[in-house]
Amino acid sequence: MNAWTPVAGCTLILAAGQGQRYRQHRGEDKLLAPSRANDPSATPILLATLQACTGLTERCVLVLSDAQPERIALAQQHAPALGIELLCISSRGLGHSLAQAAEATESAPGWLVALADMPYIQSSTWQRMAQTIQPDALALPTFRGQRGHPRVIGSQYARQLRELDSDHGAQHLFKLPAVKEIEVDDRGILLDVDVPADRLQ
Repeated sequence: MNAWTPVAGCTLILAAGQGQRYRQHRGEDKLLAPSRANDPSATPILLATLQACTGLTERCVLVLSDAQPERIALAQQHAPALGIELLCISSRGLGHSLAQAAEATESAPGWLVALADMPYIQSSTWQRMAQTIQPDALALPTFRGQRGHPRVIGSQYARQLRELDSDHGAQHLFKLPAVKEIEVDDRGILLDVDVPADRLQ
């Protein structure tokens, strides 16, 4: 495997959501649940995502809610060794989290925006998306024509990010003509864990 040099930019891992649908099914925090359905000893979903994101960009920031002490404890245990910074916020939803993260990392030339509940994305996809970071970039991966995550947003769109609020994310930006779609052979870009049955075996 070729050595990877972190690219200029910042990875934002959004992990401040409540995960209510998962809790309704299982009564537990989905990000702390094992990433494999039939293996109780499997790496927790949050940690699997952190491990996948480490070293992609010059900075990596995990965005957590200050009301989720168990997630914070797991992150504090592993983040230093992975080179990941923690940003603990009071969040009104995904958009509000992204707005605060963009403001806290405003010097970045662009962001690789990752969702913490997507642990099945291949390392080659992470790297390919990181390589697209530029100030004017808007990019996303596709699998057989379906759009997925992670997504790249250049610093040119920082003002729009800082204006986000509540649970509405940056979907409006990805309706612009400037969006670059990158086809990958990776179904993981579509696989987020909303309920226990979403976990792979």
